[in-house]
Amino acid sequence: MWFPVIAFALSFVGIFFLKKLAPRLNLVAIPNERSLHQKRTPQGGGVIIAIIFLAFTLFFYLSGHMKGVEFFALFGGGLIMSVTGFLDDILEIKASIRFLIQFLAAGWGLYWLGGIPYGSFFEWLPGLYIIANGVAVVAFVWFINAFNFMDGIDGMATSGATFFSLSIGSYFLWQGIEPYGSLLIVLAACSLAFLCFNWPPAKMFLGDAGSNFFGYLFGVLLLITVKNEDISIWTWLIILAYFITDTTTTTFLRMCLVKGWYHTHRSHAYQNLARVLDNHKFVTCLILAINIVYLLPLAYLSIQYRQYAWLAFIASVIPIFFFVLRYGPLYER
Repeated sequence: MWFPVIAFALSFVGIFFLKKLAPRLNLVAIPNERSLHQKRTPQGGGVIIAIIFLAFTLFFYLSGHMKGVEFFALFGGGLIMSVTGFLDDILEIKASIRFLIQFLAAGWGLYWLGGIPYGSFFEWLPGLYIIANGVAVVAFVWFINAFNFMDGIDGMATSGATFFSLSIGSYFLWQGIEPYGSLLIVLAACSLAFLCFNWPPAKMFLGDAGSNFFGYLFGVLLLITVKNEDISIWTWLIILAYFITDTTTTTFLRMCLVKGWYHTHRSHAYQNLARVLDNHKFVTCLILAINIVYLLPLAYLSIQYRQYAWLAFIASVIPIFFFVLRYGPLYER
């Protein structure tokens, strides 16, 4: 029970000092036409979350509470994402190199975990399993970038990560699923400490060191716990529904409407609302309310009635889809 307290304290102190050192390390986000902030702001604070969380992961492994393959998938890929993300926050690594590293990290994670869950239908078409794992790597990379896309206004990605880790982690603790219950609560504590600096108006940004790390981490944890049959994939997808639906719908619309759709932009629904209302805090609280008031009860229903979990997922996605249609890329036009 002391682990979350220790994680919060270490994260808070680490972020505080990194914020002071940020200008010397060139960890500063400079406002431009694609951003929604108005002044130079320290960034890269997510690396502290990564360091503290990975240290706890190492502790659980060395104390014999974590399988070796799961540790290597979680620790190795998480380390790659946090280090390269931190370097990107300082040096701005080329997009092609970033994608290559993300594919390598996704492949690393899937390799150690033995790929996606093996369904009985793969026995009839063994080659299909290889193709499915290739698709899973692409989906994994997309998932990593989904968190990056959602780090567009103050407190958005960090409050989301706190909600995800706290809700799933609490369920795991309730069910005695360890070490992932404790690890997710530790992650929630680290994220909450950073939220003290990232809450609107933000005094520090998460940076790629944090957003890429979060994306990889939740992707691996989803795969591990679904393969172990600790939780349904539908429950995970419901909890993550806003992030997944906003990023997927926005990207698809931009592919159809915008030449050079892959460039940096600020046309997500939450970004358009924050820009028009000139209020990051309202929008961050709005999305947080959607997560807690709407998605969390649906996730609970998906656990209680597993045979209908897919219906709960559809119910979670539909209103968010129409919300993004209303305020996403089409809103700008």
